[in-house]
Amino acid sequence: MKTILITGATGFVGRHLVKRAFKDNYRIIVSARKSSKIKWLEEFKIPVINLSLSNPETLIEELKGLELIFQKIDVIIHNAGLTQGLNGSSYNDINYILTKNLIDAVQVAFTNKPKFLFTSSLASLGPGNSESLEKINENQTPNPVTLYGKSKLKAEQYLQKQTDIKWCIIRPTAVYGPYEKNLLTLIKAVKKGFEIYIGSKKQMLSFIYVEDLADIMINLCETDFSNKTFNLSDGDIYSTQELNQILKKIFKKKTISIVLPLGLVKIIALLMESIGKITKKATIINRDKLNELVALNWTCDISGIEKEIGFKPKYKLEQGMSKTIEWYKKNDWL
Repeated sequence: MKTILITGATGFVGRHLVKRAFKDNYRIIVSARKSSKIKWLEEFKIPVINLSLSNPETLIEELKGLELIFQKIDVIIHNAGLTQGLNGSSYNDINYILTKNLIDAVQVAFTNKPKFLFTSSLASLGPGNSESLEKINENQTPNPVTLYGKSKLKAEQYLQKQTDIKWCIIRPTAVYGPYEKNLLTLIKAVKKGFEIYIGSKKQMLSFIYVEDLADIMINLCETDFSNKTFNLSDGDIYSTQELNQILKKIFKKKTISIVLPLGLVKIIALLMESIGKITKKATIINRDKLNELVALNWTCDISGIEKEIGFKPKYKLEQGMSKTIEWYKKNDWL
């Protein structure tokens, strides 16, 4: 039985990852913040700890203790991260510094070094060419357009320099499914009869259903890590219009199409950003995030992961979105 340590296990992706690992009879250790809601983990009867990721010396001792208790940690899945922050320093501190601390501690603390799987994001590469619409591939020159993407890229680059541990980096595109909140605003709009577009209807997107993502991560735990990086999506390309058409079909709704002028959206983003500074809470839309929201090409080449583990998605967008909306309704999110 393999033992895996998962950080960020109580978040959106982490919840599904724990369930998938449990299904495959992994011995699971979860690291969660003290403020995290962990009651749902009780059914799995797995140890929950709070790693001191911000304190390198304490972190080393904690990892040494885990090796003593469990004899061997086979894989560390570093899934923790900040997706919505108030400023660049918050992204840097959590997505880069804490990742760096964990990477450094792993190399010092363990006699038998575990494999290290890092959950990054397609945002670390930035959008693809808006004219050719060529798919984003792992080898293109990174050009992240948000603070989030830049912080993830910085963590990637640090990990890629390591030679004493076996590592793997995954870059999921837009992930959706039960417990995901960011797409919910768009979904609610369609349910009310509105198709919302920001600046253009020509945006090309890619998606991956969260259960497919969890499958990939667990399958990678079974491979001999070869210090590779993989872009992840369901392999298809969807225009924003196709996304709305799928939602309309699911809801059986006729809609009114609304294209919001970019200038207006920039004003809204500025206002939301100002509110966030006052309330000290990150908002879904701000001027930084807008750089991603208006980029025309988020298509994704997944030939790498297809060759590595023979990945074939179980869910394309319509099937995955249907299942997601069913969950939203059942849990009173919609």
